[in-house]
This record gives sequence, structure tokens and C-alpha cells, in this order.
Amino acid sequence: MYKKYILFALLSAASTPIFAQQANVQGIVRNQVSKEPFSNVRLVFEKNQKSVVTDSKGNFNLPKLKSGEETILITGGNIQETKITVQIPASGLLTMEDIYVLPSTDSDNMVQLSMASDDMLDDDNESFDQNIAAKIILSNDVYVNKIGFQLSQFRFRIRGYANRYEQKYINGVHFNDQLRGVFNYASIGAINDLTRNGDQDNAMDASTFTFGSIGGTENINMRASAFAKGAKATATYTNRNYYSRGMLSYSTGLMDNGWAFTGLIGGRYADKGFVEGTFYKNVSYALSIEKQFQQGKHSLSLVTFGSPVERGQQSGSFQEAYDLLDNNLYNPNWGYQDGKVRNARIVTAYDPTAVLSHIWKIDQNTKLTTGISLHYGKYANTALNWYNGADPRPDYYRNLPSYYTESITNQTYTDLWKSKAVSQVDWDNLYLVNKLENKLNNGAAIYMVEKRHSDLLESSFNTTLNKTINSHSKLTAGIGAKGSQSQQYKTVEDLLGAEYVLDIDKFSERDFGQGTSPTQNDLLNPNFKARKDDIFGYRFNINVKSANAWLQNEYSYSNIDFFYATQLSYSSFQRVGYMKNGRYPNNSYGKGQEHHFVDYAFKGGLTYKFNGRHLLNAKISYQTQAPVANDTYISPRVSDLTFEDLKSAKILSTDISYIFSLPKLNGRISVFQTNFTDLISRQSYYNEAAATFINHGLKDMNQINRGVEMGLTYKIDDKWSIDLAATKAEYYYSNNPMGSINSENGLINDVRETVYLNDYYVGGMPQTAGTFGLRYFVNYWFFGANLNYAGDMYLSKAPLRQLASNYTVVNPYDADQYDAYYTLTHQEKFKNSATVDLSIGKILYLKSRKSINFNLAVNNILNSKNIRTGGFENARLDLEAPNKFASKYYYMQGINCFMNVSYRF
Repeated sequence: MYKKYILFALLSAASTPIFAQQANVQGIVRNQVSKEPFSNVRLVFEKNQKSVVTDSKGNFNLPKLKSGEETILITGGNIQETKITVQIPASGLLTMEDIYVLPSTDSDNMVQLSMASDDMLDDDNESFDQNIAAKIILSNDVYVNKIGFQLSQFRFRIRGYANRYEQKYINGVHFNDQLRGVFNYASIGAINDLTRNGDQDNAMDASTFTFGSIGGTENINMRASAFAKGAKATATYTNRNYYSRGMLSYSTGLMDNGWAFTGLIGGRYADKGFVEGTFYKNVSYALSIEKQFQQGKHSLSLVTFGSPVERGQQSGSFQEAYDLLDNNLYNPNWGYQDGKVRNARIVTAYDPTAVLSHIWKIDQNTKLTTGISLHYGKYANTALNWYNGADPRPDYYRNLPSYYTESITNQTYTDLWKSKAVSQVDWDNLYLVNKLENKLNNGAAIYMVEKRHSDLLESSFNTTLNKTINSHSKLTAGIGAKGSQSQQYKTVEDLLGAEYVLDIDKFSERDFGQGTSPTQNDLLNPNFKARKDDIFGYRFNINVKSANAWLQNEYSYSNIDFFYATQLSYSSFQRVGYMKNGRYPNNSYGKGQEHHFVDYAFKGGLTYKFNGRHLLNAKISYQTQAPVANDTYISPRVSDLTFEDLKSAKILSTDISYIFSLPKLNGRISVFQTNFTDLISRQSYYNEAAATFINHGLKDMNQINRGVEMGLTYKIDDKWSIDLAATKAEYYYSNNPMGSINSENGLINDVRETVYLNDYYVGGMPQTAGTFGLRYFVNYWFFGANLNYAGDMYLSKAPLRQLASNYTVVNPYDADQYDAYYTLTHQEKFKNSATVDLSIGKILYLKSRKSINFNLAVNNILNSKNIRTGGFENARLDLEAPNKFASKYYYMQGINCFMNVSYRF
């Protein structure tokens, strides 16, 4: 009998929560100014650890909430985040008074993202989507949202990751290209109004649309139903690469018949950019059509867009040239022709794209998203080429005063540079030389402009299943496939008055014992006379195929969330040559070897929720990743040769974060480390001593990226807020990889030597950085100020300078020789720097839901012009004169502005 009483007591205690009284809460969220409902707004009930999203009419309903005082975090991509406090009764229904929130500033300087993913916005899943997922807070990440934009002017990269470790999707379809592994942002240029909505997963978080990547993933939602009904006209002025931009968009919203249409036209223009010799011409378009049928069970969407652009480029130069002209934005690419500015390096690009996607809501808790895409990227850039003529580049080292030790000649060149007489491309002289040498060369060009093409035809397929199993678990799975053909070739752009260019290699004047004609670029068409638009020099394709399958499980409980995911992938690539090169006659023409890789990946994460305000999150991922084709081929323009024993890189990444969300203070503090093993890379440069173009490949290279991140937002009151985002990190090479040197003239073949990079820093980005911001809002005026800091930035190392064979003659006891060795192997560190940015904005609400939005941002308001943002070492070296071959640098522009006015109607 005693045991029965104990058993009855235990059962009663266990069952008490089941019958505990709980309340339901409902309400509506509205625009504070227009009083219109706000859809797609998420309300997070922090104490109860539950959330809900408003429907198309701004309504929300959340059942089974515990009684007591509750703080509600209201967030979304189109509103200003706010918090309110409410008293939840012990039982019954609480109908809240209308909740009014302010719209976002809609600043075009920043890409505003809806931080709620598609499944979170799906009302059909509401019954099972009420336990607060950790990523609701994690995705609303202060650090990522603030530091990435504010420090872009310093070329800052989050966690130091290369761009290929960030994945971009559009309507659920993967869009990183297969040749380089990166997303082409130019393809969506000047269609900003259609790329603001989307889902974002940081680092290796659980995702609703992909396995993920260490650099984060983003799915841009361009479906027509995602845009509110109405039109928007935007006009922009800036003093950067272009000075004017315009956009006009219109959306029908989702109509009663299930159709939705959204269209946009836009463009950017500058006949003269801020940097001398540059220009910008761009026209953009986008059209999105969507049809929902069977009461929203199915949605079919078609999106097409393109952004053709033509622009004049700026190049880095030597500090000597900058000092001579007193201009750190000196551009050596241009000069005058018949009194008009002409740039030698012009980029043309156009990526017409189409995406067809389908969403099938199989039942209340199951959704299948499928999409296919096709795009044809056409990219080309021009460059000067010459044969048996002096180097025409104005900042060629022999054209600089420092090359001349004799004082009179040195002073003469100094005076010429300061008077700008020799600081630009002398186009008229190039024409003159071609004309004078016409008879001697039988009409062949000494100087000409070539156009290097890199076209990419690519198709993708992705399908993703999202399944809510019960109130605690979710299943997400997907498969993907992609195929691409990269077409690499160059054409004759301008013969500069000559009749043709002879298709031979100017660096291959001798037969290196191959028994062929090494000077010929194509033995099948020897001594070809290329004229305007003819293909010459090289022509080859790289065909790439890939497929993957992945699975993810998520579990959510009152105090613990965890997930795990795994992926299996396959990839292959092959070079197909269309020219039989005279230096590599046996492996340049026809189909080359096909390279295959099978890779796997795993990730997992655990979040402990102390309560709705404090979380501890830990993640780990391990993956193998096949090398991208662009890095694998040693000299792809002339041969099929690759590194021997190709293998996938290994990437191990971990991070631990403390996340907090208090009534006035939100933020995250994280520590992270990523170990890269067996990376490969290739650097190309001209070697003066060997008189040839060199490809220097690195194999089995290891790298470590580690550091601490912190992002905080403190809301002082309804008007004032403070933001802080900062990182202290180090990104460095952790071994001495093997290098392979090859020349395109066939003289140097696979010369191997260890490259001493161990403990050198990865160059080109700040490793200590931060931004401190102050925001003020009153009467729909928005004011902001940011102090930005960048430090621990290093010059990128040239592998050739890290070879022991270059220093065998150095006597360590000879001060001059040792100083020369130190100068050539030392890694330059840039000066730490800071900038101040100011911004102001105003929203004017007019009748009939119309509004005008004005934004002005002024960056680097202190006009600092001596801030280096990057650079690279000269690959050449001279022990007798270690400073002879100087490094090239890039500098930040001084004060610059971005003024934007938009009208919604």
C-alpha cells in the first residue's frame, strides 16, 4: 500500500504541468505612421521561449503561454527592432492593444535582410513552430550586421575567410560559380530593391535551404509575392565609382487570383569617376512572376535579371609614383589620345539569368522547394600588349626616377613625373611607333590592345525538403546538381593603327630542345595574322560538374537546442584545348585528364538556453573540399598540366558564443578557430631575369584563422542607441608548402622548392578591427555616427621571395647582405587607421500610403587620404638592391558621400 501512495504521488507531480493553466495571446502589429498592418514581423516571447510571425494582415496568435510579466522582442527586416512588456494572465485569452512599430530607414547603403527564414514565415507550421529556436536571436546578429558594412572600406572580411567560403542562393538555387567558387555580385548590380529580402545563416548554423558554409550562407528571395504592392522610384548621387544611379520598380503584390508581378529597371553612370581615367556605364533589369494555386499549396515563380556593365579600371601603383604626383589614387591605366581620355583596362560584363522555382506545401508540416537556374556570364577585360617594343606602362620600374642612379638623369625623370609629362599612357606615341615600324614589320603590330574573355555558361538544380516532425524536431534534406562550361580566350580589341598581330609568344624566341616551334601559340594555324575581333594567343574550356546530397536534424527543448547535419558531394573538372601550343604540344590540345573528387562534411551545434535572454552556443564542423579548377591548373592558358596528387582540402572549424538579449542590451561574444589543411593556390607574374611569364603554384598549404568577436547594441532610450562591433584575430600560414614554378615560354618546367611561409600572416585585410556607432531618432529623422578602426593589416607575400635558393650567397655575418635578406623576407605591416562616418535620413509620410525617404551618408569625413587598404609584393628581387623592385599599394578614397532619395507610391 505504501508503494502505491508513492507511485500515485510521483504520477501526480509529473502530470501537474500538463494540466497547469495557460493563456492564449493574440493581436495585430501596425505601422506607427501609416497605421497599415505589418506582415512578416516576428514576435519573440522571451520568458516563454516561443515566437510567432504576423500574417498578411498583421495578425498573430500564440497559444499556451505561461502567466506573468513577459518581454516581447519585435523584429523583422522591414521594421526597427523594438521591445515591449506585457502581463500575461493565468488563463483565458489576452487580446493585446494594437502594437505600433517604426519602419526601417530603408537606407540603400546597407543590404537589409529579413532575418526570418521561409519556414518561420509559414503560418501553416505555426502549431509546431513555437519553441523559440536559437537562430531567431543568432540570425539577428549585431556583429555581422554592423561590422561587415562599416568596415568594407578597409576590405575587411569576417573571420578572414576568402569569398569562396560564403554561399549565395537565389530562390533556393545555388549561385556560387564553379570555376572560382565565388558569387558574382555584379550580376545583381543596380537591382538592390529586389535583393533585400532573404534568409541568412551565420557561420555553420543550422539552415533551412543548404548544408551551409563556414563563411555563412544567404538565400535571396526574389519571388514576386515577397514584395508589397506599389511602386518605388530611387535617385542616387555619389562620388565613387559612379556618380548617379536610378531605379524604378513596381509590384502588384499577391492578387486575389494568385498572381504576383514585380519589375525593375535601373542603371549607374559616370563619364568620369572619382579616380582619374575611370568611367562607369550600367543598365539593369529584373522581372519576377509568381502564381500561387490550390489555395496556396503550390507556388510557381519565374525570375529573370541582368546587369550589363562597362567600366574603366583603376590599378595599384608604387609609392614612388604616388609621392611624385602627390596623389595616392594615381591610376596608371589611362592617357590621352587625340586629347581625349582613354583607359587601357576596360571591363565589360553581363550575366543574363533565369530562375524557375516551385514551392509545394505537401501538408501542414511539410514543404518541398525546388528550383533550376540558367545563366550565361560574359566577362572580358582589356590590356596593353606589345612585341619588340618598350614597356608602355608609365609606372614601369625603368620609367621611374629611382631606377637611375646618375643624379642628372634621376632629376630629369623626377621633373617629368612631377609635371605629369610621363605619368600616363602615351596613346599617340603607340600609334606613331606602329606607323613608323609598319614596313619593317610587314604591318605587324608592335603595340596593340587585347581583350581577355572569361565566359561562363552554368545551370543549377536544387531541391529542399523541410519537415516539422513534432513540436521538438525538424528534418531538412536536399540534393543539388550543377554543370558549367568556362570559355577562356582572348581577342584583338584594337591594333592601334597596325594591320594585324602575329600570333606568336613574344617570350619564346628560342627552341628549348622540344623539336617544335615554341613561339607558335597554335601549331595547327602557324604564324596566324590576327585582326580585329580574331581569337589569338589561347583558347580553352574548363568543364565542371558537381552534385551533392545533405541531411539535417534539429531538436528544440525548453533549455537545450541541438542539431547535426552531414553532406556527401561529388565534383569533376576537365580542360579542353582548342589550340596546340608550341611549348606544350602534347598536352595543350583536345580533352585533358578529367579530375574527380568525392567529399564529405559534418557539422553540429548545441545551444543551452539559461532562459529567454541568455544563451550559450557551440558549433563544430569538419569537411573536405575539392580544389576549384581555377587554382588547379599550373599554366591553363597553354597546357593541361596540374599539380600531381591532387587532393581535397580539409577544414575544421569551431566556435563558442555567449548570446544575450536584455531589455536594453543585446549582443554576442564569440571565440572561433578554423584550421585549413592541404590548400592550393597559384600566383602569376612576369620574371624579368627569365624574360617570361611565370606561374608559381603552392600545394599542401596550411592556414589558421582564429580570434574573438563581439557585437553589442545598447538602447539608451526611445531616441538614442549605441552599437559596438569589434574583433581581435590572427590569420596566418601554419606550414611551409611546396612550390612549383613553371614558365609559359616552356623554359622552366615544374621547378619545385619549399616556400617558407610558416607564421607569416595572410595579407590584404585588417585582423584587428571595430566600429563604434551612435544612432538617434526623432520625428522620423535618423542620425548616425560611426568611428571605425582597422589594424594589424599586412602586405601579401610573394612566394618567390620566400625561397631559400635565393639567399644561398647571403653571409649572415655581413651586415649589408643580411639587411638585404631581411628586407626581402620581412612582411610589411600597414599603419593602423581610423575613419569617421556620418549619416542622416528622413521619412516623409504622405497621403494614400505614399512616402519619401531621404538618406545621406558621408564616409571618411576627416578626409584621410593615407590609409592603405591592400597591396602586394613585387615577385622580382635583387640582393644587390633589395628596394629595387618595390611593392604596389592601394589606398582608400578621401571623403566620399552617398545621397539617396526614394519615392514610394
